[in-house]
Amino acid sequence: MRSFLLDVVPLNDTNHAVSISSIQLILREDDNKIYFKKVDFSPFFYFEAEEFPEIVRGTPQIKKIEKAIKKINNVEKELWKVTCYAQEDLKKLAELLFPFGRCYEFDVSYVKRFLSEMDVNVFTYLIYEDLEDDFIQIKLCEEAQYNLNSLAVDIETYNPGGNSNSREDPILMISYSDGEDSKVITYRKSDSKNSIVVADEKEMIEELKKVIRTKSIDVIYGYNSAQFDFPYIRERAKRNNVNLNIGRDNSEMFITNRGMIPSILIAGRIHADVYQMVFFLARIGALKSNTYTLYDIYSETFGINKKMVNKNEIWKMWDSRELRGDLIDYCLEDSLATHKLGEKFLPIFVELAKIVNLSLKDTLISTTGQMVESYIIDEAIKRNFIIPTRPTGAELYARDDSPIEGAYVKVPDPGVYNNIAVFDFRSLYPSIIVSHNISPDTFNCSCCSEEESFISPEGHRFCKKKKGLIPEILRKILIHRKNLKIQLKSLDKNSEEYVYTYARQYAFKILANSFYGMLGYVRARWYCKECAAATTAWERFFIKDVIKTFEGNGYNVLYSDTDSIFVLMENKSKEEIISLVDIVNKELPEEMELELEDFYKRGLFVSKRGEGKGGAKKKYALLSESGSIKIKGFELVRRDWSGIARKTQKEILEIILREGDIDKAVAVVQKTIERIREGKVKKKDLIINTVLRKKLDEYKSISPEVSASKKAIARGMKIKEGQMIRYIITSKGDSTSEKAELVDFVKEKDYDVDYYIDKQIIPAVEKILGELGYDSSLIKSGKKQSGLEGWF
Repeated sequence: MRSFLLDVVPLNDTNHAVSISSIQLILREDDNKIYFKKVDFSPFFYFEAEEFPEIVRGTPQIKKIEKAIKKINNVEKELWKVTCYAQEDLKKLAELLFPFGRCYEFDVSYVKRFLSEMDVNVFTYLIYEDLEDDFIQIKLCEEAQYNLNSLAVDIETYNPGGNSNSREDPILMISYSDGEDSKVITYRKSDSKNSIVVADEKEMIEELKKVIRTKSIDVIYGYNSAQFDFPYIRERAKRNNVNLNIGRDNSEMFITNRGMIPSILIAGRIHADVYQMVFFLARIGALKSNTYTLYDIYSETFGINKKMVNKNEIWKMWDSRELRGDLIDYCLEDSLATHKLGEKFLPIFVELAKIVNLSLKDTLISTTGQMVESYIIDEAIKRNFIIPTRPTGAELYARDDSPIEGAYVKVPDPGVYNNIAVFDFRSLYPSIIVSHNISPDTFNCSCCSEEESFISPEGHRFCKKKKGLIPEILRKILIHRKNLKIQLKSLDKNSEEYVYTYARQYAFKILANSFYGMLGYVRARWYCKECAAATTAWERFFIKDVIKTFEGNGYNVLYSDTDSIFVLMENKSKEEIISLVDIVNKELPEEMELELEDFYKRGLFVSKRGEGKGGAKKKYALLSESGSIKIKGFELVRRDWSGIARKTQKEILEIILREGDIDKAVAVVQKTIERIREGKVKKKDLIINTVLRKKLDEYKSISPEVSASKKAIARGMKIKEGQMIRYIITSKGDSTSEKAELVDFVKEKDYDVDYYIDKQIIPAVEKILGELGYDSSLIKSGKKQSGLEGWF
């Protein structure tokens, strides 16, 4: 038999004297039929001691005890392999054995152990043989192109108090989209042609179940649906006596939590919360949006603005026949946007799941550190290395979490510069780790003398004779990504193969850039502070050495930070600087390479806050020769500034970089100030976004967002920790906090003119224009300080 492996779940049979664990595979045939098959797989762990204690040997939960040779820090040792009947018994047995020796790998998850030991990946084809009682024997695992049936779901709920209560307020409509078929299920008529009208809320939920089953859905998308939509649907199903059995085995959906992250579990289907995907991608820098709303992410990703409504007015729109159609269209667009985003981002997570060998549902709620750990576990097993136990208790407290010296930074002199060449070290930290064999198992080895070792600039010593686990894995990742990037050049960008290949190389990039952080993270299995310190020490050495080479050849290095070097071209040609870089690369270790990022016509660098503190790092704007603008660190990429401040800042940056016209830039600021004074700024451009990091009663000071939230609660709204607060500083009140109101309660033209000029516009442009001779008072007047000519 040959079937596509969609998911893997653990099973535990308690109908015996001793609990027995097994693995359930969800397999999909080419005709979309789903089969649930079981694999007999016994969990195990390792125990280090000369003798196995007899008092524990007879424990009924132990299935088998045998000797095994494993590597601990690259040294082979004889251990006891203890096989059990059930995963839940591993930790209990490890605790029994604790007084007699040391236990390893009892904390590896059951599903992860199965995938790693059996060398099986989700989203591949399994060749297997049927046995009795739905059990199978796996013969082979083959690579496969995946084609998943996906559906996005969104709901709108009745909210007369501003927020909805799932125990009292009904769902008004449920929209769905698979990219081709998109509809809204509801129980009131409207003028919209996009709705399916049913009798009531109960029938609406039943219709959703029918859609999911009929379309044989593999992946269900939602936006913040793990927190809101599906818990709400489950509660309303309960209130309407509807069995929410949308699992492919006819089981009910249920909700679990992994730390603070909720997870929706549906047998035979995968729930993918696009909001969680977005949050992950934003955290690693793949998305630049200031906020994570569906509207903003959809706009950033596709350049399309979706329909919006005032969410506090949803209940009114529902009760109005004239407005109900607009609400239906809004709900439908939410599903369309969510599906499009899901299809855009999911391939990256699928490739990550395949590479790090986790189920997709686990990958979707994992951190980069957890993904790296999963990848290393696979490679450790292949190389017969023992997997370290996660630290707890005294061991965790004993680990040193004091900061290590970071990367070298050469801060720029503030100002505007022309003709800049920017170079980056390709995968700098990974290449340092690979080229110097930095790994916990190579640190202070016993086989190399100091003369035979790699010695970091800070004196940490690493083995040269035996390849370490971490650098070997990283070398493999870097080679894979390099080959995939070469392959991309020959593929049609509109082809499916290009999508898969791009996603796979990007997944390798995410992993490669996460190894260094893991080495210094005290809760990591492969923690080694000396390894992390040595990595940054070598970074500082190589960056300084390359800067010295540039300066020795007559170049002025303007700025350098971590893995980037900004060089002023002045009168040198492109050919000259590229030739110098070729010479530099010949002197670097083989795995390291300085690459040209781009040539820039003009760049703006600003000073740090405060007087006499020099240039700011990670805060600049560059205009490339192709005409694109790269902006780093300015307020337009922060969510806690108003739209009008960000727009003004971006506009003057573009004028300065593209045209070099400082007077025009100042005129733009003055015109904006004039519009604010005349009440001509739209409400949507005045909104400030801030996340409530704590419960409201935990805030000691009353900031604007706290004040606005408390006033909204007094009006009947429900505000909770972690919620995005969107507020405007109005004209009513004494202090700024007193003037703050949630956007839904603010009328057009009701804003504090002085606040938006003095606390938003001026701070957003002052750093930029200040480098060109204007302070805050001169920005308003348009007059320039004397003695500061000649930037352009």
